[in-house]
Amino acid sequence: MFWHKDDAFARLDMMLKACESGGAGVALVEGPAGCGKSELVQEFADLAVRGGVTVLRAAGTPGEQGAEHAVLRRLLAALPAGTLPPGTLPAGEGAAPAGAFEEALRELTGRGAVMVCVDDLHHADAASLDHLLHLARSLRGVPLLMVLAQSPGQGGAQNSRARTELLRHPGFGWIRLGCLDLAATAEVLARHTGAPVSDTFAEHLHRITGGNPLLLKALLTEYPVPVRGARRWPAPLPGGPFAEAVAVCLRRSGPEARRLAAAIAVLGEEATAGLVRELAGTTVHAARGALSVLDGTGLTDGYRLRHPAAAATVLDDADPAERARLHGKAARALHDGQAGAGVVAGHLLAAADLPGSCEAAEGWAVPALREAARRALLDDDWSYAASCLTRARALCAQEPLRLDIDLQLAAVTWRGDPAAAEACLAAPLAAMRAGALTSAQAGQLARLLVSQGRIESAAETFERTAPRPSDPAEGEQPPAPREDPLRQLYALPPAGGRDQAAAAPGRLRDCAALWAHPGGTAGDLAAVERLLKATPLAHTTFDPLAQAVRTLLHADQADRAAAWSQKLRAQTDPVRTPGWYAAFGHLYAEALLRTGDLEGAAREAAAAVTAVAGRGSVFLFAPLATEVLALTAMGRYDEAARRLELPVPEELFAGVHAIGYLRARGHYYLATHRPQAAVGEFLDAGRLARRWNLDRPRFAPWRTDAAEALIQLGEHRQADRFVAEQLSMAEVRSPRVHGVSLRLRAAVGEPAQRPKVLGRAVEELRGSGDRLELARALADLGRSLQLVGEGTRAGMVTRRAWQLAADCGAGPLCEQILPGQTRVVPSAAAEDRAPVVDASRLSESERRVAALAAYGYTNREISGKLYITMSTVEQHLTRAYKKLNITRRQELPMDLQTDPQAEEHASAKAG
Repeated sequence: MFWHKDDAFARLDMMLKACESGGAGVALVEGPAGCGKSELVQEFADLAVRGGVTVLRAAGTPGEQGAEHAVLRRLLAALPAGTLPPGTLPAGEGAAPAGAFEEALRELTGRGAVMVCVDDLHHADAASLDHLLHLARSLRGVPLLMVLAQSPGQGGAQNSRARTELLRHPGFGWIRLGCLDLAATAEVLARHTGAPVSDTFAEHLHRITGGNPLLLKALLTEYPVPVRGARRWPAPLPGGPFAEAVAVCLRRSGPEARRLAAAIAVLGEEATAGLVRELAGTTVHAARGALSVLDGTGLTDGYRLRHPAAAATVLDDADPAERARLHGKAARALHDGQAGAGVVAGHLLAAADLPGSCEAAEGWAVPALREAARRALLDDDWSYAASCLTRARALCAQEPLRLDIDLQLAAVTWRGDPAAAEACLAAPLAAMRAGALTSAQAGQLARLLVSQGRIESAAETFERTAPRPSDPAEGEQPPAPREDPLRQLYALPPAGGRDQAAAAPGRLRDCAALWAHPGGTAGDLAAVERLLKATPLAHTTFDPLAQAVRTLLHADQADRAAAWSQKLRAQTDPVRTPGWYAAFGHLYAEALLRTGDLEGAAREAAAAVTAVAGRGSVFLFAPLATEVLALTAMGRYDEAARRLELPVPEELFAGVHAIGYLRARGHYYLATHRPQAAVGEFLDAGRLARRWNLDRPRFAPWRTDAAEALIQLGEHRQADRFVAEQLSMAEVRSPRVHGVSLRLRAAVGEPAQRPKVLGRAVEELRGSGDRLELARALADLGRSLQLVGEGTRAGMVTRRAWQLAADCGAGPLCEQILPGQTRVVPSAAAEDRAPVVDASRLSESERRVAALAAYGYTNREISGKLYITMSTVEQHLTRAYKKLNITRRQELPMDLQTDPQAEEHASAKAG
C-alpha cells in the first residue's frame, strides 16, 4: 500500500514528536524515482528546523559507493559550528570519522531533538551505511530521528540487508510512496489549471505519466492549460521538460532498469518478456525486479513504454554503440521468431555490426532488407527502400547479388538523387565490360542507362551481352527470332524512320529510339495519350511516362507535353522527390520553350536545376540548357553566362544531355556576337547526335542552328548546304522543323523569292505552336515584303511579328524587328484592348480566310491561295468580324489555326 504525501508527512511529524519525548526513531521513505521522496524529506526537514530541531542532511551520490565514509563526512560537515573541538575530525580515511560523528550526536541530542536526513541511501558507500545502522542500534534512548530515503530495487543485497536490520528497530516506520492514482491525478490537474478538467484529460495524462508526480509536473509545465477545443492533451515536446524528467527517472532507477528500458524501447511493439530478457542479457528474476522498478516509476506498463516520447528519451539516453548493438540482436532474434521483413529491416538499419559471421548475416539479413525495400516501394516510400538496399549492399559479399542490388538502387534513387543513381551503375558497367553480367542484368542495366540518357553505354551493354546465334547446321532450320527484350522496356510503340543512319548499329538505333521516339503518326500519339491517361505515376511507371511526354514533345505536340508534364510534376515534390520533380520540370520547361513562353521556361527550368543542384549529376545540365536557351532569347545574357560558368564534368559528353547543353551554349555565343564559336558548338552537337543515332531535327536541329551562325559569318553557301540536308530528311514533315528550315532557306535565297518561301514558313510555323519561331519568320517576311515594295503589308506583318515577340518576352528579337520600340505599336494596341474572342464560332472556311488575313495576306492573295473568288473572301471576312465582335483586320487574333488537310483538300477540289 502506498502512502499519500499528506499522510506520509503526518506520520513523520508523529515520529518526530515521539522522538522529542525521548524515544529514538527511524523512518525509511521508499518510492520510485520522481514520486516525491526527496521533496517530502526536504519539506519535513525545513519544518523541523523552524520548530527548533537540529537537522543534519546528506545524500548518497552515484559512483561514490567505493569512497569510504563519503556520506558520513557530509553529515560531519553539516554539524553546527562548535559541536566538535578543533582537530577532532581526522583528515584520513578509517573508523575515526564514525566515532567522531557518534560523539557529536550524543552531544547534540543532550541539548534537544536531532534529525539526521540521508537521501538516496541506495547510493551510499558501505562504510557510511554500516555506521548509520550502528547508530540506529546504539542510540535508542536519545531524541534522535533518522529519516532515510531510497528507491526500491536498487543498491542490491546491501540495501535489502539494511531494510531488514532497520525493521528490528522499535521506532521503525516504513513509508512507501508511489505514483498517483487517477483521482489524485485529476486533483493535481485541477489545482494546476485553476478549474475542473474533463475526465478525458485526466485519463490521458494519467496514461502518459503513469501517475508519476515528476512526469506529470513536467508535462503541465509544457502546456499550462489545455488547448481550447482539443480532445487530448498536446503531445510532449521533443527534448522538453517531459523528456528531461523521463531521463532523470530513468537514471535514478538503476542500471538494471536502464538496460531493461533500453531493450523495451528498441523492440517497441515487438517486445515480449523473452525478447526483452534476451536483449538485456539478464535473468528472469533480475528482469522482473527491473520491470517492477520501471512500472513503479510510471515509465512502463508491462513491456511497453507508456508514450513514444518516453521511448525516444530512453533510446537517446543509451550509449549509441550499445543501442546499435541492441538493434542488431533484435534483428536476429525477430528474424528467428518469424517476424515480418519490414520489422527486421528497421532494426538492421539501426544496427552496427551484426552478431555472428558476415556470411551468416548475409543469408538472412540481405533478403529481409530487399523484401522490405520491395514493400516500401509498393507504399511509395522510395527513401526507405533506398536505405534498405544501401544497407543490404553493405552486408552483401556475393558479387552477383551486389550487382542486382546496385541496379535496384539506381532505379530507386533516381527519384531523389540522380547523381547517386548514376554512380550506382559504375559497378554494373564494369561487370558488363568484364563479361560478368547475366542477360537479365544486362537488360535492366540498358534500361537504366537509357533513362539516364547514356545511349552509347546502353547500346554497348546489349552488344557485349546479347547472345550471338551460331550458324545452323546443314539441313537444320535457323532458330526463330526471339522477342527483343529491349522493346519491352517501355510501354510505347516501336520507333522507326527513314532518317535513321543505316550505318548505325542495331542496338544503338534501338536505344536511341527509346530516348527520342519520332512519334510522327496519329497511331503513335494516340497510344501515347492512352498511356498517359491510364498510367499512374509510380516507381515502375516513371520511365515510360517520361518517355511518353518526350514523344509528344518531339512530335510537335508541345502544348500537350506541357499539360502532361505539369500534371506529372504536380505529383512530385522538390524536397521529397527532387529527381522526379526535376525530370518532369525539365520536360515542362522544354515544352514551354517550344511554345514561346520564355519566362515560364526559364522559371521552370531554374526550379528543376535548383532541385538537383549540388548533387553532381550530369542530368543537371539538361534543365540548365533549357534555362540558358530561354534566358538568351530574352536577352538576359549575364544570367545565362553565370549558368554557363558551372564546371562541366567530362561524363556529360558521354550522355545525351550533352547535345542540349552544346546547343544552348552555341545559341548564347550566337546572341553575344561570337558566331564562329557558335558554329563549333553546333557542329559538336551534330557529331554526338550522329554518333548516337539521334540525328533527328525534332530532337536536335543542329543543322539549322549551324546555318544561322554561318549566315552571320557570311558563309551562305555552307549554310544553304546544311538547310538543304535538313529539308531532305524525313522529319522535315514536322511543321516546326519545316518552318524553321524554310525561314533559313529564304535567308540564303534570292530576294525576289523570299516572300513566297517565308510565306510557306509562316504557314508551317502557324500550326506548330512555336510562337517565337513564328515571330522570327514573320519578322523576316516583313523585311522581305518591304524589299519587294509591298510596304503596306510589310508594316502589318512587322507589327504582328513585334507583338508576338513581345508576348514571348523576346527582347532582342523585338529590338531587331522595330529598333527602339518599347511599347505596343498603335495598330497592335487595339489587340490588347480587344476582348477575348471565341474562334470556335467560325466555320472552317471562315477560319482559313481569317487566319490568312491575320498574317497580312491581301484579299487577292487569299483568293489565289484558296482558289475562291474575291467576293467570297470578303463575305467570309465580314461574317468572321461579326462573330468575333471586331471591326477590322488588325484585330484578328493571332492564334487562328487551320486544318492543313482540309486546306489541301479545298485547294485540290478547286483545282
